[in-house]
Amino acid sequence: MDLTKLKEITGKVLLTQRCRFCKTVIDIREDICDNCKNDIHTVNGEICFKCGVEKDICRCKGARFYSGVCAPYYYRGAPKEAIRLLKFRNEVYIADTLAKDMSECFYKHYGEMKFDFCTFVPSHKKSVKKRGYNQAELIAKSLAEQLGIPFTRLLIKNYETPPQHTLTKELRAGNLLGSVSLSEKKLPDIGEARILLCDDVKTTGATLDECAKTLLIGGAGEVWCIAACIAEGSKNIHTAYKQTKK
Repeated sequence: MDLTKLKEITGKVLLTQRCRFCKTVIDIREDICDNCKNDIHTVNGEICFKCGVEKDICRCKGARFYSGVCAPYYYRGAPKEAIRLLKFRNEVYIADTLAKDMSECFYKHYGEMKFDFCTFVPSHKKSVKKRGYNQAELIAKSLAEQLGIPFTRLLIKNYETPPQHTLTKELRAGNLLGSVSLSEKKLPDIGEARILLCDDVKTTGATLDECAKTLLIGGAGEVWCIAACIAEGSKNIHTAYKQTKK
């Protein structure tokens, strides 16, 4: 047995082994508890790069400023609980858990692409001060390290905005307008760059799109997005998803 494996086993014996999603104490030979293992909804097969869901349940319409979006999971079950723990319970280790799964998703969908920068969807400074961190930034840092892509802070949140999913269709369009800007210090660096933009959850896609538009106006060549989870959106999509999994 090599030294690295021996250290890993010794560490698991000395430390309590917990589920990587929910923190439940589990057998040292496992990394996910049975409950979470049975409650993970992965995004499989070919995806629509506009919305990130599987093509056979895609119901999206309209163009996007970003070139594509992907995620390893749908925003339900164990991954949703993991994000809740990360955002509201200070379980920052989950950023590495999600980034590991996102890296596998990256290689599956973006594997042949070369990226100049990895950045993240910004939070307003009030939100960061209240929580102590931006969860999207933690995920992006870990993901960038795993992928070997330079990490940088490119975007600034100018003011706080209500979550898109809480608004009517009429209010969504103007909710994010002008809410994000590009750091002037970074303007000379991103000319024609291919940028990987990270977030924890992709819901309507409007936030990612506003960030991508800002980066493109600033001179970026392409913006590709990745999230830990993708919300399936409408009830029609949710119903279609259940039917395809029967």
